[in-house]
Formats: sequence, C-alpha cells, structure tokens
Amino acid sequence: MKKILFSCLLALGIGVNAQYDFSQDFESDDLTGWTFFGAQGTAGFNTVNFCSGARSGVLNYSTATPRTGWMAELLDISDFTGQTDNGQKVNVTFKYKKATGLTGTLYVMYAKQDDETGLWTIYPVGTGVSLTSGAVTTCGTVTGSIPAGTFDPEGVYGIGTWLEATGGTSGALYVDDIVVKQEIATAVPNCTAFTYPTNGSTVAAGTVGFTWTGVENAAKYKLMIGTTSGASDVLNTTVIGSVNVVNTPLLANTTYYAKVVPTNNVGDAVGCQEITFTTNSTVGHCGPLTSIAPTAIAPIKSVTFAGVTNTSDASAVGIGSFPVHQNFTNIEFPVLNTVSTLPLSVTGNNNTNPANGWAISVFIDWNNDGDFDDAGESYFNTTPTMRRTVGVPSTVTVTGDITIPSGVAFGKKTMRIKYNFSGTTIHPSLETACGNMQNGQVEDYTIDYKDALAVSDVNKGKISIFPNPFKDVLNISDVKGVKSISVSDISGREVKSLAPAAELNLSSLKTGLYIVNLKMEDGSVKTFKAIKK
Repeated sequence: MKKILFSCLLALGIGVNAQYDFSQDFESDDLTGWTFFGAQGTAGFNTVNFCSGARSGVLNYSTATPRTGWMAELLDISDFTGQTDNGQKVNVTFKYKKATGLTGTLYVMYAKQDDETGLWTIYPVGTGVSLTSGAVTTCGTVTGSIPAGTFDPEGVYGIGTWLEATGGTSGALYVDDIVVKQEIATAVPNCTAFTYPTNGSTVAAGTVGFTWTGVENAAKYKLMIGTTSGASDVLNTTVIGSVNVVNTPLLANTTYYAKVVPTNNVGDAVGCQEITFTTNSTVGHCGPLTSIAPTAIAPIKSVTFAGVTNTSDASAVGIGSFPVHQNFTNIEFPVLNTVSTLPLSVTGNNNTNPANGWAISVFIDWNNDGDFDDAGESYFNTTPTMRRTVGVPSTVTVTGDITIPSGVAFGKKTMRIKYNFSGTTIHPSLETACGNMQNGQVEDYTIDYKDALAVSDVNKGKISIFPNPFKDVLNISDVKGVKSISVSDISGREVKSLAPAAELNLSSLKTGLYIVNLKMEDGSVKTFKAIKK
C-alpha cells in the first residue's frame, strides 16, 4: 500500500449492478478516463516497443528523486458509459516491455481516493513480476485479480498498473493491451460462519468485534444482532468487504443472537444459521483491529505517559509486517487526581518518504462502559497532533497533552493509542477507536486513576516502604521483580528516577508528600504514598 497525492487525478465513481468490461491498447489518441503519471520522468506513446497494433503507452523513469514506486495508467471508470461495480472479482491483465536499466516489481493495482484529503491509497495486487536490469524486448504479461467485495459503492477508485521501482534506476517502461473485466454473479453466494464469537461461546461485554470467513462471490454481508432469536434490535447493517470486523457495544451478562448473510446482485445466501452467545461481567473493547495493508505497517516504537515508558518493536526499521494491534493492558500508567493534564509522547517508524506526515489519536474509556464514544474520551481525532518528517528520518515522535475530564471515578481505564500516516487533515483510520488501520499501528494500555490522598500500602503484597514518614532514606522491603523506581510530587511531576535498590537516598527532596512508583518487570506499577519530614 502507498499513499500518493496527485492533484490531477481523475475521479472514479462506483455504482452497483452493472459490470466492468473495458480495455486500452493505446492505438487512439482519445484516452478518456486514462491518466499517465510519469513522476520524475515523462509519459506518452511509443511506436517501436508495442505488443499489438502500432504503438504502446510509455513511462520514462528518472533517478531524480528516491522513491518506492510510481503509478501509471490510472483510469476513471466513470468516463466509460455503463461501467459500474457489481461487487464481484475483477480480473486485470496487461503486457509490457522495458528498456535496459529499469528494475523493480511490476503489478496490477487498484487505488482508493480519500474524499477529504485527495490522497490515493495504492494496493498492489498479487506477487507482481520482477524486473531485472536487462531490456525486455518480448512482451511479458502481468495478471492480477481484485477479490469480490473489495469496492465500496460510495468510494472513488481506479484500476491500472503500478511499478515498485528500485531506487537509483532509470529507463522506459512500455505498457500495452490493458484489459479489465469483472466477473458476473450467476447465483447467490454461499453462507459463511462466524470466527468470533462462535456459537455457544461466552465473551466480554462492551464493544465486541464480529468476524467471519469471506465468501468467494459475496459483494456485501448483512449482519444482524438481537436479544431474541431472529431479532435485529441491537444491530442491522450491511458491511463491505470479504472479511470484516463490525463493532457494537453489548451489555454484560446478556444472551445475544447473531446472523451474517452474504449477498450479491443476484440475491442473499439461503439457509444461513443463527448463532447464540453470552456476555460475561468483563467489559471488553473493539478489536483486535486489522489492516488492509499488513505488509506495509509503520509500527509504534515507544509510548511514554505518566512517568512510564513502554518500548515495543524496538528493532523495527522502516515499514513491514508488524502486528497491527498490540495489547499492553498489563502495563499501567499511574495517574493521580491531583493532575488535570499529562503529556503523552509516541515514537513510531517512518516509511522513509520525506513528504510523509504522521499523526496520533488517543481514546480512553473513562466511564468503563466498553466503548470510547462518550464526551471527553477521544483526543486528537478531529484535528491531528502530528509530525511531518524532515529529510528521511527512521523514526517520528508525536506529542500531545491528555486532559482528564471532571468527575471521573477512580479505577482502571483502557487507553487506546493509534499511529498512522496523515496529511494536513486527520487520516480516516484515526477518526474512531474501532476503525481498522491502514499503514499504522494501534496499542492498548491501562490507566490506573487514583486518589492521591488514598494511596497506601494496601494490597501491595509483600512489598512495603519504611519508615513513613522518612527523613532522608526510604527503604523498600523487597525489590525483586522491580525494573525501575520513580518518585513524583503531589502534582504528578517526576522528581526522581532511580535504579532498583533497597535503600533510596531522597535527602535532596523538600519536605512534603510524594508518590513512589515501583515499575515492575511484568509491566505493572505498584504505587505508594510517602511523606518526607
């Protein structure tokens, strides 16, 4: 997946019922609906290196600017009368030749445009054809199939060719005989089965992700959830995509019924079975979230909040196949009610494109109802807190302040952090807590919101601090399993960071109340109140 902004790109409006069926052999000067992108090079026609007729399309690539790929022959199907989407598989082929020197991988691709930013997300299809440095003088063929249920009827798309050019190479690519043909559904699709939840299972309440196996000729899926058999009083929706996650809040200790029905332009699948499942008293949250480009993820490397730093994917460089959604809820950020605002810092990988910007959004379930939709529970998801890269750094750090709403009850809260490519406006994957990722990552944590005056040694197991109050030295009864120690003042500001030790020399601190945080190797934090005389 690549994100490119082309101001001259023609739009493609997708409808339903009819079928894609068109081709381009470059014999005519009328290329309505076809747009060339020469990038740092030029584009046009060639009358020597063709595969049929008397000419081909040509793209001339230069080495002026490093890049990972450029787009060619993006098309606007809205200019082809009657060409609309029926939701079925789209088969694409094209032929090519190339000059000496140009290397990379040549793909069929489709592209989706963001209606707010104008950014096009490029999705190469299949494994592609590897191009070595030698000239290709006999026409080769590239093929690819775009699965059924890929295109959203409300979306703007294009289909064409894509070259992942190797940096530092140059030369001409000749493309000819592009054929785009969509299959026609002649029968209703088969039924599918839920992969989560399954029939008879017990799951956490709150926002639950429903997943199922994709069906070959399904254009959409109708999902119904109810509190009685055959009902859809909880959710009745239609979902685009062959494998989807749909999230909806569910009550604790309740029995539910659910059915998913694949559908296409012929009709609905017949005889699909309903399942029943029960929620328990645990409140869960939507997920795990997925990515539509799992091999092009720029991961989060570290998160720092409330005096605690969690490092993840520390050795990651650039983009690749990293976990989309990581669960770090065993790591707790201790937050005291004496603090109204705390800084957050997120460091993530860059995909080595100097034009990219990266942004975060944050969601905190302050009222523990299993969703992130209440007032005050979302941060930076409308106006991006972002960092645009300078040069080509390997990492990007984005910072922002988290303000705690008034009236929040004490206890543990789920915190979700999302990191993704973003333009001058927020990227769609960052707008909601449950929206799937594109080329970024999401991590979940726990906030332990506490009354500063009530922090004590209760329920700290075998660990205790003494004497309390203390004068200069504070003792820790057991430092086994302690990774580090921090000391904060009553405002939440960290005043000391120490290695694990049975004796802490705090003589430099002024008289007053302090919070001692023992950061354990398992990611948890044990918090104590201590008074310095």
